[in-house]
Amino acid sequence: MAQDGDSIVKLPGGENLEVVAVDPPLGSYADYAECWSDIREDLFAGRLASSLATPYYFGQIGGRVVGSMACFVPSKRPEIGLVEFVQTDEAHRRKGVAETLLTRLIGNFRAAGGAALYLCTTNPAAGSLYEKLGFRYYVGDGMRYLAPDFEDFDTSFFAHEGSAALDDGSWSDLPRAAALFNHPEPDWLVKDYLSQSFRDTRFERHFINWMKPTDAGDGAVVTLESPSGRLVGIAGCVRSPTYYEQHVGTLSFRVCPAYMGQATELVRAAASRAKELAIDYVQLHIAACDVDQRRIAEAAGLEHVATLPQRLRYGGGFADLLLFSTRLGTSVPVRDKDYYYGGRKAWQKKRNS
Repeated sequence: MAQDGDSIVKLPGGENLEVVAVDPPLGSYADYAECWSDIREDLFAGRLASSLATPYYFGQIGGRVVGSMACFVPSKRPEIGLVEFVQTDEAHRRKGVAETLLTRLIGNFRAAGGAALYLCTTNPAAGSLYEKLGFRYYVGDGMRYLAPDFEDFDTSFFAHEGSAALDDGSWSDLPRAAALFNHPEPDWLVKDYLSQSFRDTRFERHFINWMKPTDAGDGAVVTLESPSGRLVGIAGCVRSPTYYEQHVGTLSFRVCPAYMGQATELVRAAASRAKELAIDYVQLHIAACDVDQRRIAEAAGLEHVATLPQRLRYGGGFADLLLFSTRLGTSVPVRDKDYYYGGRKAWQKKRNS
């Protein structure tokens, strides 16, 4: 549905741009919006709205949509946001469409109590626009905007406030996980092996690789929340996508420095959730140079089972990749071969009988 505050803005060239903000379900506006294919249908239909707010901003000239973008924020705690899917029709570029929409987006985000916005771009012209509006390059091709009074975000937002609580993850953690993984500390070389995110690569839509399998019963996401409700740690475990390895799950985790003392608790909780899904083995990939991450794994009961020599480029040379694992139990297969790609279906088996 359309939000209040839609308006007409006169562009520098004299054209009138109608700015319309729409919360999913997007209805007919879905034809003019972009989204990650993994969650496009659910998001556009409004099925994620209870945990993840995703207002889309559309710019219209003469009743025709000429530009759009989206802001992904947690529904209940809109402190962190992701700006996504910025697009302008080629015939209407360099008219101020994207700048007008993003200015409105930032204003609404700040009015709701927002602190930090993240986006990414590989386009130098777009990067210049974002810099003009207050974004700064942060991690890889990622940029970040800090609202006034939040310049100390990296220290204050992730400060220790007392014991953090464990909880199950939800789609609201998509932008919150981005803030946590893109924090410069801990400076682990392997940030998230599940999505191939490393020290100098931004983390953004990667969270979908955790949450989508979790919705399907093939993964678990566990969070650590500070007393004020801020995400200070997160762990995910995803089942291997084959019949032959469905009892194996790949684990990944990240904890801000102030809550590193609860990292072992977080990893154990994620392994426990995985066991409930009939995942019998949990494996974790760690760069040999990340000694503190190795200590956490060992304290959580994982053992070093293999070394892949010189697997990672590091500091002008190479670093070994270490594989840690633990056995959680023994279970029967969750799904038969027919479920997986390449499995012979029942009707095919009859052809050979």
